[in-house]
Amino acid sequence: MRTVGQQFKSMTVDELTERISILYRRHERNEKGDIVSTEELERAKVWAKVFPRGARRDEQGVEKKNELEYSVTIRYRKDVAPDDELDWRARRLKQTAPPLDVEGRRIWLRLECKEMIADEASRV
Repeated sequence: MRTVGQQFKSMTVDELTERISILYRRHERNEKGDIVSTEELERAKVWAKVFPRGARRDEQGVEKKNELEYSVTIRYRKDVAPDDELDWRARRLKQTAPPLDVEGRRIWLRLECKEMIADEASRV
């Protein structure tokens, strides 16, 4: 099995073939500090390589959820926060781990994400 560093040594910019938007939420607060409104803004639109990693079914009581897991690689950026979300092909991906600077060289940034899909049978 290859290590994380070995997977990216041969990677080139030409492999970044997917266009994604990095989104963040800006909160407005009142004088007491309570959140009054939330606005979703685009931090950046970048090229990425999206690796589908697997699927998982989560059953908690009556509610059933399907999760699709992705590993997204982009050029290194220092402004990506752990709570940012990605918009890719009309899908919303939420990060499950802090952004990882692959190899520690500030070339590639790996984002581990998941997409939540509601089960049709649970909506009855």
